[in-house]
Amino acid sequence: MYAVAEVIDQNCVAHKGCRLCIMYCPEADTIILNQTKKVAQVVESRCKGCELCVVVCNAARHNAIVMVHR
Repeated sequence: MYAVAEVIDQNCVAHKGCRLCIMYCPEADTIILNQTKKVAQVVESRCKGCELCVVVCNAARHNAIVMVHR
């Protein structure tokens, strides 16, 4: 079992221009912008569980990303 990032859609403010998690994720194309919902979306198969996205999201006080065990 390992932890991967998961976006809480109702807390994500990507539609307002925030892209911190996308910019700071060290693994390319792991967090993308869902063009339909205008929220960040994690590609779970690429997520390494480093939690950097959680740190930057929480620092911005959005609290839109949590780590979940799969």
